[in-house]
Amino acid sequence: VSDLARPHIETRLSDEGLVIEIFSRPGAPLFDPETDQPQAWLIELAVSMADLFTTVSNGIAVETHISAAPLVRSGASGWDQTTERAQVIRALLEAGGLPAQRITRVTGYSDREPVVEPLISPRNERIELILLRNRR
Repeated sequence: VSDLARPHIETRLSDEGLVIEIFSRPGAPLFDPETDQPQAWLIELAVSMADLFTTVSNGIAVETHISAAPLVRSGASGWDQTTERAQVIRALLEAGGLPAQRITRVTGYSDREPVVEPLISPRNERIELILLRNRR
């Protein structure tokens, strides 16, 4: 993982499995605010994650979230934006070598599940890659 990506990552265990959370920081967003394209370091990180995920057989869930906007958003809704971002991350994982059938869920949550206050905090803009528990 590049040095640029390190301060943007946290992991935790959940009932679903291992959650790898990649989040924005003040002045260091995940996606370019003008074009909504992923930052170069995020592309590199997604390819590295795909390579790492090929070492196990678990399914992968991709979830994306955004911060609440201080003003009414122009253009795409938060739902559209997070859904599109989730699809971008899915495509990057697949381009990095992760077989498409391993991805079991791709979801955009808009600004509906913030993790910190205030709701407009950059920290609420995040990607969650979940290495799902194998069901027996």
